[in-house]
Amino acid sequence: MATIEKRTRKTGTFYRVRIRVQGLPEVQKSFTRRTDAKIWAEQTQAAIRNGEFRQISKSAKGFKLTDVIDRYREDILPDKAVSTQRAQQSYLSFWQKSLGQYGLAFLTPELINEKLKALAKAGDTRSHVETDAPRKPKSRKTLKLYRDNLAQLLKYARHWGWMADDPLQGVNRYAKIRNERDRYLLDDERDALLAACKSSPNKQLYPIVVFALSTGARKSEILNLKLDDLHLGRDTAILRDTKNGETRAVSVVHHLHELLTEQADFAERLHDEMDTPSNRRWLFPRNDAQAPIDIRKAWENARNEAGITDFRFHDLRHSTASYLAMSGASQMEIAEVLGHKTLQMVKRYAHLSESHVKGLVTDLNKKLF
Repeated sequence: MATIEKRTRKTGTFYRVRIRVQGLPEVQKSFTRRTDAKIWAEQTQAAIRNGEFRQISKSAKGFKLTDVIDRYREDILPDKAVSTQRAQQSYLSFWQKSLGQYGLAFLTPELINEKLKALAKAGDTRSHVETDAPRKPKSRKTLKLYRDNLAQLLKYARHWGWMADDPLQGVNRYAKIRNERDRYLLDDERDALLAACKSSPNKQLYPIVVFALSTGARKSEILNLKLDDLHLGRDTAILRDTKNGETRAVSVVHHLHELLTEQADFAERLHDEMDTPSNRRWLFPRNDAQAPIDIRKAWENARNEAGITDFRFHDLRHSTASYLAMSGASQMEIAEVLGHKTLQMVKRYAHLSESHVKGLVTDLNKKLF
C-alpha cells in the first residue's frame, strides 16, 4: 500500500512516500529523513483504515464517483429537457474533476464541504472573463445547485445498490432560496425598449423581443425555433426545447404575425444562399446559418439606449405574465400561456389582478343584492 522511494538531487537526498488505496487518489509526500517518511506512512495508512469502518455497502468499494456520473450521463440525463442537460453538464464536470477519482466509500461530509468551500472561493468565472473585473463570489443559489446535483447523483448510487450511507447528511445545507422577481416593463419603458430594439443594427432583435413579450416564451425557446416550427396559417409556433421538456404551442397573432412573416422570408433566403447548408433551418439564424443568432450584445445595447435598469431578457416573460394578470387572466390561464405545470410559479402575479377580482365581486353583489 505504501512505498518509500529514495531520491537524490543536487540539492540533496529526500524520501518520497507514495500510498495507493483503491478508491482514493494516490497520496504523496516527501521528507528529508527516512524515519519521518516511515512514521508518516504508518500514520496515514492507519487513518485510511479507520475511515473504512464506516457503515458502507461492500459494493461501494468497487465504484468511484466517476462511475456514478458516467452512468447518470448515459441513463438519466438524456431523458431531461435540453436546457436542463446543458445546465447539469457544468455541475457534473465539476464533481467529476473534484471527486471523480474517490471511491464511494471514501466520500465524507468533510471532503464534500471542502470542495464546496473551494468552489465558493473560485468565484464567478463568467463575470471575470467578460469584464476583466475581480471575480464575484459564487452565490448561495449557485452553491445550492451544485450541492443538489451531487445529492441527486448519490441518490441514484444508493438506488443502484452502490452505496448505503448518504455522506451529504453531514454537509452544510443551503436553505431554499427565493429569487422570484416582479420586475416588469412599465408602459413608457416598454415603448422606449421597443423603439431601441427596432433601431438596432441587429434586425432580428426587434421580432425576437416582440415574440417574447407577445407569448411569454423564454429566450432559448425562441432562438431554438426552426422554420418548420412556425405555422403562420394556423397562427401558431411550436416550442420544442422547453425548460420542462414538454412541447407547447404559442399563438402568433397581430403584430407578431406580421413580423414573423417577414422573418420567415428572410430566414428562408439566408438558408438557401448558404454554400454549406445547416442541418437545421433556424427561424432566427446567425449570418452563416449554422446556429441561432446571438443577441446578447444587441439586447444589452438596446436596453441601455432605452435607459432601462435592473432588467433582464427573462423579465420580458415576467412582463407578459404581469400584463395578463392586469388584464384579468386567471392563474390557470397565465400558467397555460407560460407553460407552467403548476400554479405555484404564477402566484406571484396574483396581486396584479386584485382590481379585476374586485370588479367581479362587485358585479356579483349587484346581481345578488
